[in-house]
Amino acid sequence: MVFRNSLYNLLGLGLPLIVAVVAIPELILSLGVEQFGILTIVWAIVSYFGLFDLGLGRAMTQQVAATVSEGAFDRLGRIVGTSNLLMAILGLVGGILLLLTAPLIARELGSPVDRQSITWAFYWMALAMPAIILTSGYRGILEALGRFGIVNAIRLPMGIFTYGGPLLVVWSGAEGLAPIAAVLCGGRILACLVHALYAKRALPPSMGPRRVDRSLISSLLRMGGWLSVSNVVSPLMNYVDRFLIAFAISASAVAYYATPQELVMRVGIIPTALASVLFPLFAAHATGTGVSLFAHIRRYSLVVLAVMLPFTVFLVLLARPLLAAWISPEFAQMASLPLQIMAVAALFSGLAQVPYTMLQGRARADLTAKLHLVELPIYLILLYVLLINFGVVGAAAAWLIRIAFDMFGMYLLCKMAFREDTPAEPEEPLSETGRTPLGS
Repeated sequence: MVFRNSLYNLLGLGLPLIVAVVAIPELILSLGVEQFGILTIVWAIVSYFGLFDLGLGRAMTQQVAATVSEGAFDRLGRIVGTSNLLMAILGLVGGILLLLTAPLIARELGSPVDRQSITWAFYWMALAMPAIILTSGYRGILEALGRFGIVNAIRLPMGIFTYGGPLLVVWSGAEGLAPIAAVLCGGRILACLVHALYAKRALPPSMGPRRVDRSLISSLLRMGGWLSVSNVVSPLMNYVDRFLIAFAISASAVAYYATPQELVMRVGIIPTALASVLFPLFAAHATGTGVSLFAHIRRYSLVVLAVMLPFTVFLVLLARPLLAAWISPEFAQMASLPLQIMAVAALFSGLAQVPYTMLQGRARADLTAKLHLVELPIYLILLYVLLINFGVVGAAAAWLIRIAFDMFGMYLLCKMAFREDTPAEPEEPLSETGRTPLGS
């Protein structure tokens, strides 16, 4: 069911935040504000390059869900085999690019004393890049088959490890970012292997042989093309601000910006938990006779609003005392206003998830991609102007304006793309076996 699987996602995404609440102040204290700011950039690169798959992860989810719903199991093995090969190649390309650019990134971000450690940190993340990208494909298979319980049974310990791993490294007495990155690299490779094992078990026994089909390559790349634009550009707009702050102001300023941003983005797990369940549901029905799309949009938008609004009000009203108690009064003085601005942005971002997922699930990723391509240059100019004039507060304001524009644009695109009088179809997500529909 939609809400049961959303609850699985919420637990898998949310419980690691308890570790984050404990780990982040300790990491800031142990690493210092500057090195912690660079660590947040490492986290951002791991998150961003996980989407460096040309949309193939989501394209595979859509294709697997549609194929299983049609019972065309003989085609399933060719889709999985071809997609996995393409993502492995892309992972190697991404790793090589990061390997080559690591010294340049370190020179721009760190002091001469820290550059070697920062360079090696990015070398370790380059090594993990194929595993990071392949993981998105294996997770897509599990989600397409409705195995959200398994997905989150893996996601939960890995989410804890993202924050707990660096903390254990710091407590062990190791210095610099390189040991932290090495531990994170090992964790990502292990996560990929576990996802691969469970994806293999979840695929139906009647599936055709898993092999590469050259005839599918062009169609998968074409399908993933528009998906990849949003999958690359949208996270880029979420993380490019940290790099600009580091280059324009300092790595220390990144910490005052990235910490509240990480906090509100973690609150965003609520709509994300719902959206990842809705995507394969809509994808499985993408060739159907039609769905009452506006009824779905209204229903799930109200759910997101009802859940997100209390968090937004709480963060806006209590930003300064919350940060003072969590980290320090000095940190709160610098980061409380950005947190208040970003809390409002998180509400808009959550609401945008519903029409965004609808458009992509209904094979209209071209519309979301075109909107993001329009947003990107406008946002970069706005971010630069507000950052130069108002510092991290200006960067937060630019983020809010961009997300508000994105939300209104997504709803407008849904209204333009789909007719409100489309006849309704029953809402039936795939069961845990991926074979029998369940009522929602």
